[in-house]
Amino acid sequence: MKKLTAFISAVALTSAFGASAFANSPDVYVVKFRHDGNIKSQQLESELNVAMAMVDGVEEVIIDTSNPAKWEKSAHEAFDRDIVPVFNKWVGLPGFAAVVDANTKQVMGCVNASFSSTEMAEEIRIMQSRASGQAYMSRASIGGKTTQCPAAHNVDPGR
Repeated sequence: MKKLTAFISAVALTSAFGASAFANSPDVYVVKFRHDGNIKSQQLESELNVAMAMVDGVEEVIIDTSNPAKWEKSAHEAFDRDIVPVFNKWVGLPGFAAVVDANTKQVMGCVNASFSSTEMAEEIRIMQSRASGQAYMSRASIGGKTTQCPAAHNVDPGR
C-alpha cells in the first residue's frame, strides 16, 4: 500500500508541475531584430510593443546588435530557446520581427515597421493559431503588405 501511495503521489506531483510548465509555454516566439541606431528598429519597436500587449501566448525574444554585450546576450537568448538558426540567419539585419513556432522552431512569417500595431497583432494571432493547430478566420488582406521575411543576411560564403 505504501508503494501504491508513493506512486500515486509521484504521478500527481509530476502532473501538477508538468501541466503548469506546459500551460505557461508560448505558442510562438516573436524574435525582434533591432539596433539602437536603426530608424526602422525604432519604428518597429513602438508598434510591436503595443501589438505584443494585444496577443496572449507569445514570447518576445530580442536580438539586439547595438553593442557587443547586447549581441552576446542575444545569442544566449536564442540558444536558450533553441532558435540559433533563426539568430544566425538574420543577426545584424535590424528592423523586423520573425514569428517562430515555439515547438517546431520553424519561421512562420515576419512583420516590419510598415505594419500598424493592430495589423501586427492580427498577423501574429494568425501565425499563432497555425502553430497551435487551430483554424483562424482572417479578415481582409492588409493592403499589399506581406509577412514574407527578408532574405538571409548571413550566408555561408562556401555555399
